[in-house]
Amino acid sequence: MPRLTILGEDPTAFTLRLACANIGLNSITQITAGYSPSVPATILPANISKIISALIPEQELKELSTQPDRKQIRLAKSGYVVSEIPLGKFYSDRYGANLYNITENDLIELLNNHILPSPISASAQHKTSVDLLAVTSNTSDQSTQTDQFYTYYAEMPYDKKGSLVNTTWISQKQVAHQFNTNKSGHVVFLSPSNLALNPNDWHPTIREAAESAKIKKSTSQKPNTKNQAFKQRSVVELGAAWYPSSWLLPESVHVGIEDAWVLSRMLENYEDDIDSALSYYAKYRKIRLARLRRQTDQEFTKRFDTEGIKKLGQHISLAFSTRFIPEIYMNDQDWFHGYDCLRGFR
Repeated sequence: MPRLTILGEDPTAFTLRLACANIGLNSITQITAGYSPSVPATILPANISKIISALIPEQELKELSTQPDRKQIRLAKSGYVVSEIPLGKFYSDRYGANLYNITENDLIELLNNHILPSPISASAQHKTSVDLLAVTSNTSDQSTQTDQFYTYYAEMPYDKKGSLVNTTWISQKQVAHQFNTNKSGHVVFLSPSNLALNPNDWHPTIREAAESAKIKKSTSQKPNTKNQAFKQRSVVELGAAWYPSSWLLPESVHVGIEDAWVLSRMLENYEDDIDSALSYYAKYRKIRLARLRRQTDQEFTKRFDTEGIKKLGQHISLAFSTRFIPEIYMNDQDWFHGYDCLRGFR
């Protein structure tokens, strides 16, 4: 088995470290990178929670999370419920795992608590010889303020009454995602870069959040992998280092955890043949991420580039598919939530 160094301190990095330890890889070093996500909480869909539950007792994940029992899609200003999609037992029965809301700090602490002591460094300046360098951190000071849209975030008081509901608020050219973790509420606003976030455009229940929301940046430090401090044979990228996350699809933020699982399985299957392990890792993940990229692009068009009668048509179609034929809606998301890394890559 190769000697592995992980550059990163995000959930993808800790998942990779856990998964590689579980396959018997003994030489693992992790170098921290000061992970600070743009949104301090996240939504873990079944395809991700299934991997985490394979590495740690699921009960510990449940204790640190909330498990919403439904998702609502509402009009931003009137609050009219366009559609309501069941989660909870209905969701777990369909996908074989639960959907969880959890803070980033709790998720990282949960994963880190199950890692056996091994070398960890806060600096990349020490000399080390490794066979494989796995990078999970994106470039330094990665802003979610892009040429296309801004990501705003606001924390809200914990809403006991609405704690089991994840809500997507949609307006003509903006969208907001609202959810609760164990102690706080969270609202993420997405707006085209040429359109200001106006609190008056939002329902009274989240208007205060719109007033206090700030454009967010995620910061991390990505050491130079060409630095002579590393004498590595191969470099592989995972998570945000390979595919920057976006809140356009909230459940995809930590899709890098899938990367971590698949890479660990390829390293187990091919042992010292690192080139083959990385080749098959890239082959499998490129297909998955290409579809995710297409879906993200479609979501961008739907949220920001569609207006007028076409936007109304979207609302009617969504309401019809979820209220009268919910199977249509579920089929459209099966490719993502129903993806099973455990069964496909053992």
